[in-house]
Amino acid sequence: MAKLIRRHYGSSLRVARSILRNESDSEDAVQTAYGRAFQHLHTFREEARFSTWITSIVVNQSRMHLRSQRRATLLSLDETSQEQVPMYLTSREPTPEESTARYQISAAIIRAVSRLPSGLRMPYTMHAVSGLPVAEVADKLGLSLSATKSRIFRARCTLQSRLHLSYAPARCSR
Repeated sequence: MAKLIRRHYGSSLRVARSILRNESDSEDAVQTAYGRAFQHLHTFREEARFSTWITSIVVNQSRMHLRSQRRATLLSLDETSQEQVPMYLTSREPTPEESTARYQISAAIIRAVSRLPSGLRMPYTMHAVSGLPVAEVADKLGLSLSATKSRIFRARCTLQSRLHLSYAPARCSR
């Protein structure tokens, strides 16, 4: 059991974070989801992958958590803490200007992703952020492969156009 938790906890947390956009709420949702999963482990059908099963439980638990809170939290530059924004560090120590620029770009990306409609944000983050294959994202969200590809494409186009306003020209092409 501990091996299964270690193997899938990180990806489950990323999925919950993409839905809830709050570290604490995401951890709570994942812990609750894992508790429920292990209570109902006897219902797991072995023809499906465990990762697919646990991710669908995490997605459902995260959605229930959102419904119970009845709130929509948007991440702004003022509210973004250093822990919430991933810093893409190089092998050398960045200058203060580089650090500030990276922080601002990361915050703008996070803000743009958080503003995507849920139907686009979830497939996009599961694929682009968590690195799941499109087929697995489709399976976990109960969507067709073509619908999943379309939503990821539309999310990418939306992000490009929103980020275009602040940064460089963006083109959306296949």
